[in-house]
Amino acid sequence: MWSQLIDPTADKLRAKLFWAVIGVVLLGQLVAIYMLCSQQVRNAHVRETAIQVQRTAINDCLQYLPNATVGSCASRGSARTAATSPVPVNFIYR
Repeated sequence: MWSQLIDPTADKLRAKLFWAVIGVVLLGQLVAIYMLCSQQVRNAHVRETAIQVQRTAINDCLQYLPNATVGSCASRGSARTAATSPVPVNFIYR
């Protein structure tokens, strides 16, 4: 028992094992953060694409339907996609 407490190689082995465990935990955290960030970027791209599609649909509605207003075109688009896509707060038209 005393020989195990005094043995310096056991301390070195414990230190190497400790740093190996710390390295694995750190690597796991880095991978998890990378996966989280890449998923957030993908979600942002999907939201931006959905907003662009809505703007294009409203612009087409205004262009091709006679006497169309922003409100009537927005209500046509939002009635079909209200539960599935975000609606921007404002629309910019030229």
